[in-house]
Amino acid sequence: MNKPIFTMRVMQCAFIVSVLMFIYVLHVSHLPAQSVNATFQWAIVFCAVSSALAGFIVQKLMLRPPNPSLPQKTKSTPQSRWFSGHIIRFATAESVALFGVELGFMGSTSIVVNLLFGGSLLLLLLWQPGICPAQEN
Repeated sequence: MNKPIFTMRVMQCAFIVSVLMFIYVLHVSHLPAQSVNATFQWAIVFCAVSSALAGFIVQKLMLRPPNPSLPQKTKSTPQSRWFSGHIIRFATAESVALFGVELGFMGSTSIVVNLLFGGSLLLLLLWQPGICPAQEN
């Protein structure tokens, strides 16, 4: 395994561990269940789903080569775009868990919170780094 893919795997494991720590902190805090405004709760769920979808879209946009007709202020390589796209993808998956933490601290039902945590972990486990562009050249 080459260095960029190994680095991505280590970062993927770090994001998974951080989500598991969020779950642990929420479990240890023993917050009582409260009535949360349904509109606000579903707005947070909508933001979490939007964040997950952004992980799919933004990473694909970042892999596209820059437009040659536009002036380039920085030199971006395919490998740097690949690396940045995966970091953004992992961060959006973790943000789904953070929305779950927010709802959990507000006292939302555990079903919604657990779905957000499960969705975050599922995204982090399913999104794989793939082939680094530098290997293709």
